[in-house]
Amino acid sequence: MPAQVPPEAQSIGRARGRLSASSLTTFQRCEKQWFLNYRIGLRGPLSPHQVMGIEVEDSFCSILMKRAPVVNSIEELRSWAESLIEFHAQEALENGRAVFDEAMWSRGDFDESFDLELVSQMLRNGISLQLEEVQACYDAGGGVHEFDIPAPCWDSPPHFTQPEKANSMISWKDEPHEFAKEITWQDAWEIARPWVKDPRNPEPQRMYHPDKWAAGECDLVLRWDGRTRIVDIKMGDGAGKFATSLSGQLNFYAWLWNETHDTKCDGLEGWYLTNGLRKIIDVNPMTTSEYRSIHDRMKGWSTDNQFPLDSPCDGEAGGCFWCSISDVEHSAPKISMPCEPLSAIPSRVNVKGRLQGAWGPLPNHYGEPVLGAMIKAGDKMVTLEESQPNAYPSMHDSPQDDVIIVGALPGVWRGQPRLYLDESSSIEVESELELTRMGMLRTKANVQGVVLSCSKRDGKRSDGRPWSMLSFHLWDGDRVAEVVAFGSAINGTLLSISPGCEIKITSAELGWREGLVQLRIDSRTTRIEIKSKA
Repeated sequence: MPAQVPPEAQSIGRARGRLSASSLTTFQRCEKQWFLNYRIGLRGPLSPHQVMGIEVEDSFCSILMKRAPVVNSIEELRSWAESLIEFHAQEALENGRAVFDEAMWSRGDFDESFDLELVSQMLRNGISLQLEEVQACYDAGGGVHEFDIPAPCWDSPPHFTQPEKANSMISWKDEPHEFAKEITWQDAWEIARPWVKDPRNPEPQRMYHPDKWAAGECDLVLRWDGRTRIVDIKMGDGAGKFATSLSGQLNFYAWLWNETHDTKCDGLEGWYLTNGLRKIIDVNPMTTSEYRSIHDRMKGWSTDNQFPLDSPCDGEAGGCFWCSISDVEHSAPKISMPCEPLSAIPSRVNVKGRLQGAWGPLPNHYGEPVLGAMIKAGDKMVTLEESQPNAYPSMHDSPQDDVIIVGALPGVWRGQPRLYLDESSSIEVESELELTRMGMLRTKANVQGVVLSCSKRDGKRSDGRPWSMLSFHLWDGDRVAEVVAFGSAINGTLLSISPGCEIKITSAELGWREGLVQLRIDSRTTRIEIKSKA
């Protein structure tokens, strides 16, 4: 995929603060749903449809990455492509069932939802849509096929945006296609093959706005006819509440393509694999200032983590669940010492000291590049760090002198106190605000609550190394907070939790995401007690 170098150094996860197609369309459907899903991070149980949406798309793209044999007609080409379906459909089913069975929280019957016949038909419909492109290419006598970044192919090496991080020990097959003097069906397949996300590349294969506040990842990009057409793959049939979001989603991609490439997006399509529908969408993206205005509204949203919401939505927008809840189905816990309510965790502090040193951007624990510095008061020295990329870009513009840090988020990383700065923080020369002594910074929390949702994610960093992250949301009867654990901190106790469990956590580390408290599990110091099972 013609993507940009990711701003995340290690790509543990997508930054919540950036505008994406999914966050945009969710915000346009229901702002309260967006807040709970993308700011608080509350999600629902994993469904078979969510799992297979990814697996079927991957299988379809794997077929598109193959080179065709020598054939004499479109019928023979179709016969070859369809001969690949059973293997890829079976593989998609097996992978999807494994992901669903291993999920911490899932809902639905996988085998009743998907079978070999259904998945095979989806792949067959996808192949038919692509063969329409091949037929048009053949009828046109060929098309454009030489690009700086070619469409990925199993017979050619993958393209890396950061080749220095790729595993140099892997050797890739490299057999270029030989074009005939007059176009053949094999040539037409090769020319019409679209750009897709290459599964051999662990890097994020997204487009990143030059100012890094927006990002998006296309499913397919067709360019054989000299036009840039962005295609989104859907498992559905083009009906339903979410179908209305297709135009907003694809036009966001069109805008982002125009912002990040020398060429312009000429066409937008949705390919529906359930019934083989090709839905043409008018190219009519909003302006940069309009997208930026929406992003600014998101950034300016309240960081109150009260749950349920004071004014739940009516649940009619599509995808609404947490935002429509007025009464939680679980009983609120009775908080006992040494635990305290989530509302008691201090969110902002003001400290005084001498600012010194400047470093970064360097990766934080999410692998995101952030700026940092140090502040010293007496014999106490504490690290300052942006809470996320571009949260406080003027950090290095401040004088290396006595200053007052206003509105910093207190936390800890690897046992050392840390202050996180974001859009609500500032570095002042003077201030009349009440100060917190550097040695009295709050870095830990003891909390008790009921688990509302949980999930575990595994993946690979940009350099190919594996990572794991487990998260769950704890509700104390009034407010909700995310709890996360990385790598070796994920133990059997954490893996055994499920929604409805009452948990007591002592000595959790304080962290922050999007101005909201995030509690981190330290395998050495944090203690987790399951007081009652769901």
